[in-house]
Amino acid sequence: MSKAGIALRNTDTNQQQSVSSGNAGNAVFPFVKPGHYALTVSKPQFADITVDNIVLNVGDDKHLKLILKVGPSTETIEVDGSGTTINTTDASVSTVIDSRFVSNIPLNGRTFQSLILSTPGAITNSPQVNSGQLGTTGEFSINGQRTESNYYTVDGASANTGAPLGPNQASVGGSLPTSTALGTTQGLVSVDALQEFRVESSTYSAEFGRSPGGQFSFVTRSGTNDWHGAVFDYFRNDALDANSWFNNNTVPVTKKTAERQNDFGGTLGGPIRIPHVYNGADRSFFFFSYEGLRLVQPSPVSVNAVPDVALRESTSGALQQALNAFPLPTIGYPDLTSGMGQFVGAWSNPSQLDATSARLDHNVSQKIHLFFRFSNTPSYTKARGTSTDSSTPSVILNSTYLSRTYTFGATVSFTPNITNDLRLSLSTNGTSYQYSDDNFGGAIPVDLFALQGIPSANSEVSLSPGFGGYYPAISESGTVRGQQKQWNIVDTIALRQGAHAFKLGIDWRKLTPTIPVQIANASYNYFSEATTAANNVDLGSGTSTAANDPIYANFSAFAQDEWKVSSRINVSMGVRWDINPAPSVSHGPTPYTVVGLNNIATMTLAPQGTSLWRTDWFGIAPRLGVAYVAHNSPNWETVFRSGAGIYFDTGQQTGSQGFQGPGFSANNYFGTDYGTSASFPVAPNVVAPSITNPPSAPYAYIFTYSPRLQLPYTLQWNASLEQALGHSQSVTLSYVGANGRKLLREQFSDISSINPNFGYLYVFTNGLTSTYNALQFKYQRQVTRGLQVLASYTWSHALDYGSQDDAFPYKYGNSDLDVRNNATSAVSYDLPHTRGASWLRTLSSDWGLDGRFTARTAFPITLNGSSYVDPATHATEYGGLNLLGGVPLYLSGSVYPGGRRINPDAFTMPTSGQAGNAPRNFVRGFGAAQGDIAIRRSFPIHDRLRGQFRAEAFNISNHPNFGFIGATCGGTVGGTCTNVQFGLATEILAQSLGNLSPLYQMGGPRSLQLNLKFTW
Repeated sequence: MSKAGIALRNTDTNQQQSVSSGNAGNAVFPFVKPGHYALTVSKPQFADITVDNIVLNVGDDKHLKLILKVGPSTETIEVDGSGTTINTTDASVSTVIDSRFVSNIPLNGRTFQSLILSTPGAITNSPQVNSGQLGTTGEFSINGQRTESNYYTVDGASANTGAPLGPNQASVGGSLPTSTALGTTQGLVSVDALQEFRVESSTYSAEFGRSPGGQFSFVTRSGTNDWHGAVFDYFRNDALDANSWFNNNTVPVTKKTAERQNDFGGTLGGPIRIPHVYNGADRSFFFFSYEGLRLVQPSPVSVNAVPDVALRESTSGALQQALNAFPLPTIGYPDLTSGMGQFVGAWSNPSQLDATSARLDHNVSQKIHLFFRFSNTPSYTKARGTSTDSSTPSVILNSTYLSRTYTFGATVSFTPNITNDLRLSLSTNGTSYQYSDDNFGGAIPVDLFALQGIPSANSEVSLSPGFGGYYPAISESGTVRGQQKQWNIVDTIALRQGAHAFKLGIDWRKLTPTIPVQIANASYNYFSEATTAANNVDLGSGTSTAANDPIYANFSAFAQDEWKVSSRINVSMGVRWDINPAPSVSHGPTPYTVVGLNNIATMTLAPQGTSLWRTDWFGIAPRLGVAYVAHNSPNWETVFRSGAGIYFDTGQQTGSQGFQGPGFSANNYFGTDYGTSASFPVAPNVVAPSITNPPSAPYAYIFTYSPRLQLPYTLQWNASLEQALGHSQSVTLSYVGANGRKLLREQFSDISSINPNFGYLYVFTNGLTSTYNALQFKYQRQVTRGLQVLASYTWSHALDYGSQDDAFPYKYGNSDLDVRNNATSAVSYDLPHTRGASWLRTLSSDWGLDGRFTARTAFPITLNGSSYVDPATHATEYGGLNLLGGVPLYLSGSVYPGGRRINPDAFTMPTSGQAGNAPRNFVRGFGAAQGDIAIRRSFPIHDRLRGQFRAEAFNISNHPNFGFIGATCGGTVGGTCTNVQFGLATEILAQSLGNLSPLYQMGGPRSLQLNLKFTW
């Protein structure tokens, strides 16, 4: 019915918007922030309709079908607007989690990783790809996409501002989110400052999509007309926790190391009032939150390769001092291989963070709403190294992070049919690290800088006796600092015309990372016991890097039309244009590339100022989705949805590697593999070569790009059926497909024999593809009778080209992220009150149970042979293995972690310098399963003041989950791999997933947490 007056009121702040229905009886309220609302419809000669209890989540498109009844306007018909929101507008696949669910379900570390993993199609990175350092890789794969292809926003502004520590990290180009030193999400937003968040996982509209992975939208809380606040503390102690499986299986049993956690803080929000000056009721609001964490986190026992006593005693001088800086081998444990003992130990690592945020909201009028948010999150951690990350326990990595964000938003309704939404954001994220060593495990600390004869500032020295498939290293560095800075402007205008709801918008982002300078980086590698004893370096290098300040720019424009064809059919049409040029510089010289890449023999260095690649102006991405309401009975709707689209990536993940080439770095190589004789330490000038710019030939190495490099993209499509099951429940069954095209690949070769002006050539081109197909199921129940549920299951297969050895051809096969079956569920239940005597009702009231359960099948594993130096490239490679027929792939028995190992006798080493014939990723690691449970009880104290006690158990059954599996054969003797850890799980899963602190990861031993919280 046309010309009906419609008013939407936020019941928390009394902010109201008013529109009139169009000729088709439609009305749209765009850019409505999440919250609680009431809707009133009025028209002369008809009874008013009031719809209460409307809950709007982030990104919701909620449709209400109302029929006016003839009658006097004094008559009001009341309708309950709560319940499930069924998507009847587009073909997107998404999951929304509200603040109540976030507050109730057990969140290990009060971080959002477990919530993200509740989304269908979401998995962690593989435990075989533990980067060991934040900023290198992402944490999640959504529908088979790379872990660096996700996009995070907070209050509508980009949060992909991970801090860089080197030009080869994905965080440099804005592919990773802001994080704390512990890998937690307080750098984005604390749990108590979150209103809710939404994950768009497939075929989302043109408004989204700078990256083809998951779109993670976080919305922060704002104040209301009522004063609300909370104080809390979450407590942990090792006395409440179980011991790790590996600790229990050492002889003698290794005791738990210290664990101490206090996670404390509070919130306060309400109207802004200045007595006798200003009353901000209905207009001005504030919300403040603080969270502090003081943590000593235990590390389970680990087996670490260290030089044995005989090898140490066979050396002398500076090398002996360096080898003595490793922990001593543990008495009673045999050598892993000749010259390589094992140190078996456990320890604890300290860390802390302080997350503060403040938000101000102001309603200038019913048509203009403004907000500003500031956040500040410093954090640090100290962590001992392990052999798994090519370090040793006597080496301590000291890491600090400091993230700050400033976000301004303005929503302006020019007319009832035209509304504009603006976001301006500035984010900074600084980080630093330093390697130092101590006397842990009997180690004798050493000053590697003094031995090398160089200052510690902006320098690093590492030495590795790596042989037999083991690569421990002793390292020291000065403080290395990096920073990411981002400016982001997002502006969207919404227009309504008849049955069409249009959106037009732009999204501009500028990143200015600061990459650390290194005066000297000295590296010494020994590949055998004999060369170590003789102090005959096999492969050594000295590298210097110059200051570089790249600039990344991203521009996107989109147009979107939500067309209501009829009461049953909605069509979502849109197009997005993405422009992502090669990085430029804020000041100083630009990186070099080459001319004549198609003819290596005559290739020359391009003039300085030549762009690394030409800008691809054709990143045009159409999107189309259709939703058909097959059955529209209230609370029992049936909706069929289908859609497809193109989703570009930025292609900038590797862009800053161009800043490692001529003019920005200098390298000296020495050792047996380079035809020279060298001992530790070489002369200081060898490890601190001078950098000249403009450079002169020969150039040691250069990173170059196909001059016509194009944006990688993913073709996404899905078909879904969603069925409402009454007032508050729905189930969704989806087929989801995603095919990656023109994905980036790296080709590496030594061309010095072809073109004497160059040494190593790294070329980045398009050409790789990927495939993902999945059947996904989701059940969601809004809070009804105290019960809220989110459950999902994914059956999928992911394939791609990939190789850990860039000198070998890429192989098509199971992706590193190929998990065939994955199921998750989260449940929150307020127990019903008990009838009976008053004392019984008092004791039994206000209890609740919450839980999260997850189970998945195994990730694949790529097996490697022993290291060797490829004669064509002089690079250290890890060859594959040859597969023997008629031999079982796995061995079973209680002596193996998890009761199983990959059979070493099923493989032999290939001829040196060649790849083995074993298929890529055809063997599997271990599946994982875990249940987290919480029990809570709320109790009134006075008036609005309430308390809540909560006890949480993570991995309540103490089910052992195993992670990283030794995949390096280490050579064969009599046909058997010499690496005794080959095919064995060497860590629990929590240690292997990287990024997030192991205490807060899935797959650790049972850990209990107690919480006391007061709210008003």
